[in-house]
Amino acid sequence: MKTTLCFFNANNLFLRYKMGRKYPGDIAGKSYIADKRWGFCPPYSGGYFEPFRPEQTTLSADALGYEGLPDILCVCEVENLLALRAFNEKFLGNHYRNALLVDSRDFRQIDVGILSTKEILSVRSHVDDRDSDGGYIFSRDCLEVEVGLNKSGSEKVTLFINHLKSKFVDTRGKTPQQIAAETKRANERRKAQGLAIRKIVRARFRGAAFNKERFVVLGDGNDYPDSPWMRPLVKNMGLHDAISDMDVEERWTYWWKSKNRASQIDYFLLSPALAKDVKKEGIVPRIEKGGIGIKGFLQDGGISPSTTRIFRTDNDPSPIRINFDFPRFPAVIDNGFFASDHCPIFLEIPY
Repeated sequence: MKTTLCFFNANNLFLRYKMGRKYPGDIAGKSYIADKRWGFCPPYSGGYFEPFRPEQTTLSADALGYEGLPDILCVCEVENLLALRAFNEKFLGNHYRNALLVDSRDFRQIDVGILSTKEILSVRSHVDDRDSDGGYIFSRDCLEVEVGLNKSGSEKVTLFINHLKSKFVDTRGKTPQQIAAETKRANERRKAQGLAIRKIVRARFRGAAFNKERFVVLGDGNDYPDSPWMRPLVKNMGLHDAISDMDVEERWTYWWKSKNRASQIDYFLLSPALAKDVKKEGIVPRIEKGGIGIKGFLQDGGISPSTTRIFRTDNDPSPIRINFDFPRFPAVIDNGFFASDHCPIFLEIPY
């Protein structure tokens, strides 16, 4: 049997709210707020919230369900558990019976979470893990979730769901030296998070268990596999990057619109035992690209840009040029919407 696992950066899956003038359940009304600029978060009830970008969220659902919704869906850039549940109930046909998300300290409120048709056996959050200087290691989380693949839970997989530090640096009003310093800090933070993940995994699966148990380190790494900042996690940990099994031209999960650059910055890093099982079955990931946006159209009606380039490093001297005029979902072509600048990645887990 097989279970389908998916990871998707949902690109700002937020809600909009109708703020209450008193806190939910306040029968006496003693919490009433007179100032209309303020209010209480609404209860979990229809009519009080809606998706921030419903057209985009609909396309995200299309991308996830094009060949059937996965059994286990891991996501990042989700505002909170309410947003995750609303996504499941309103856009995914309430396909998932289990939803889990732990609020992080991220300023943008972009958290990692999971929806699953399978039983969640255990969970551990690392939002409060600190480094040697007392700072928080993860701005989001390394969410550690054990999922049962069969009814008894005798077959299981452990997932470490991540969203590492972005490369983004706000350059406005900054000198080149300041930009370089912030870039270095971001890179070092990402590397430190990768090292922390490695430590977490090794602590969970000690000694021989590392090679015997089945687990996946997955998520948005915000960097290339060959980056020196990602190397400790992707190349030097003894895990297998499942996307490396795909054809070279297919190994991209993200499109940077303003630069017209594609790259792999999302990951399924498989434990030795799981990698062996997957290779034995001849399983390779599937990347759904029908929800990726476009810039516009050419005079002949073709998609602009007609080609893009896959970058394997920031300054790749020989990026691979590939066709970008592939089939999209109708809303991308007709209305210019997009699901995300990331693609959902699917992988079948045999058991």
